[in-house]
Amino acid sequence: MDRYLYEAILTPYGDIYEVYFPELSLYTQGTSLADAAYMAQDLLTMDIAERLEAGEDVPHIGSFGTAGALPAGSIAMGIMALVEVGCERTETMTVAEAADILNVSRARIYTLVKDGAIRSEKVGSSRLLNAQDVMDRFNSPRNPGRPTKHRNEATPLAATKPKASPEAAGATAAKTTTTAAALES
Repeated sequence: MDRYLYEAILTPYGDIYEVYFPELSLYTQGTSLADAAYMAQDLLTMDIAERLEAGEDVPHIGSFGTAGALPAGSIAMGIMALVEVGCERTETMTVAEAADILNVSRARIYTLVKDGAIRSEKVGSSRLLNAQDVMDRFNSPRNPGRPTKHRNEATPLAATKPKASPEAAGATAAKTTTTAAALES
């Protein structure tokens, strides 16, 4: 496995960051700075692997500063990729591998499969998951905890819980007073 280091220019555009590798003429984007850097590393790894498989001579360290003047707000960053020549792209993975990647239990993975969030197939006694579905789930941030329940917008939350009338509240208080008086005698 070899290391490759290339310059990337990250430029914010509203809610996204665009990433450009000037030496390789590659573009990608991300929803945050961290996501853009991750996407850039993934793109760089795939591009270099394809170039090496095609027999091209790819320098281990690209040239830096070739982009010239940077646009306002842009960041020049070195992106490193670990590339293994002839490495096969994996289309499936095991439940344990997916649980490690997503940092959840295997039971949670089985629930995601049952709910249809991750496609799978049974091979012998093993269940193999679609690797792209797992990576899509990894790349879409989720908040910790239980998901919020969706409620019918036509029925406001206040209308779903009946309120006690003042008369009913008074009757309850009178009943409690009567019970307390009965206990004292």
